[in-house]
Amino acid sequence: MKERLAPMTDTPAHEARQRVRVWYAKGESIKFISHHDEFRLWERALRRADLPLLYKQGFNPQPHLQFAAPLGVGITGRHEPLDIVLSPPLPVAEIAERLRAKVPPGILVQSVEEIPPTGDALQPWIVGADYTILLHTAPGELEDDLLAERIAGFLKQTTIWRERERKGSRYTYNLRPLVLELAALGYDAAREEHPIFLRVQMRNGATGRPDEVVDALGFDDFARTLRRERIYFANQPADAALMAQYPVVQQKELAAPPGVRGVSLRGREPGLPIQDRARTLSERAGDEFG
Repeated sequence: MKERLAPMTDTPAHEARQRVRVWYAKGESIKFISHHDEFRLWERALRRADLPLLYKQGFNPQPHLQFAAPLGVGITGRHEPLDIVLSPPLPVAEIAERLRAKVPPGILVQSVEEIPPTGDALQPWIVGADYTILLHTAPGELEDDLLAERIAGFLKQTTIWRERERKGSRYTYNLRPLVLELAALGYDAAREEHPIFLRVQMRNGATGRPDEVVDALGFDDFARTLRRERIYFANQPADAALMAQYPVVQQKELAAPPGVRGVSLRGREPGLPIQDRARTLSERAGDEFG
């Protein structure tokens, strides 16, 4: 039997609109899907829940869905926000109940709250994020002393040149100033994993990435879980107060001097075309799970 989806309808501008924020967790089973696929996942879940999702006008109508900070491929999230616009409005409790019944495995709807229709979007206010890095190892495979030594060595440095790719071209930047906190939390023998706490700056053009940190520490060959625990927003007083203890790093401060080459997470040898570079675990897994 073909699944029933709510119809895609245009809503006149004069009709009442409702803006809600969904807080959710993205789990291991769907961590390898792309942001584009996650957008489609949520659109389909909202339609399956028969919620009156508002679509933008135009030749190719898109639903009013706004993620604060899309997760990278291979990264899970414990408390992620998503803003949606509905018309006509519905009780918030009903929205939450319908969504929980229709989201696919791997998504956990934690809460739904109504926010002002003309309120600020979250994305421009993002200033930082906390991650947990879990290195999965058998007892004795990675000694605590070695992990502590690598972390201490990372934190002592002032420059850690890394290389990223953007729109087919590569650029070198300094990863170190983007890492605000980095600490091993002690081996968990029962789970056979080394948890590492990571706090990074997360601003436009100056964002630290957990996968880059793992690679810079020299642990990219270990099986791992990368999980975003929370995002910090400058328009939230408690978040702003916590992040005020760290210096704000501007994008121009991270740029490498001419001639400096950074280490690439993707391992491309100098001179090789981009399509011939080595591929990361996330990219290979993306082929399998995408």
